[in-house]
Amino acid sequence: MDKADLKTNPMTLVFFSNKFISMTIEIPQNDYVQPTKIRQEVVQAICEAFLASNCWTTFHPFSDGAYRPRHRCVIKHKGDSQYYGFQDEEVAKKWKDDFLMFNGAEMEAAFAALIKAGYHMFRIHQYHTWMGYKLSKKPFMQDGTEVFEFSDFID
Repeated sequence: MDKADLKTNPMTLVFFSNKFISMTIEIPQNDYVQPTKIRQEVVQAICEAFLASNCWTTFHPFSDGAYRPRHRCVIKHKGDSQYYGFQDEEVAKKWKDDFLMFNGAEMEAAFAALIKAGYHMFRIHQYHTWMGYKLSKKPFMQDGTEVFEFSDFID
């Protein structure tokens, strides 16, 4: 990367450790912006996946080892109209499923829609350590803690 191409943020650093050192460092400005775009079709797909009745309806926002990846997409079989669960992108491609990638704002909107519709969201731990979220029609779930919003940072 050419230095002229970088947006720089010159700053002066001062260290006190028996010596006084002052220097100016040029570093690129952090340009990360958390996604806030909410696509209606993605929120609809997330809700469908939570409402499906199969073993893929637990959403895991974080990895828990090599065989327990974080889920960043909602999946459906090719040719089907309903989304049926959550998976990571590599597995969805290997299974040749159709999938939509989602961001944290879209997951937050799906949680809000499902809770407003009278469903209950629970934080669970599969295999004792792999944290995930599961939907229930009932206001209780064994070994689950009810949550009232999605607040994890997944982007």
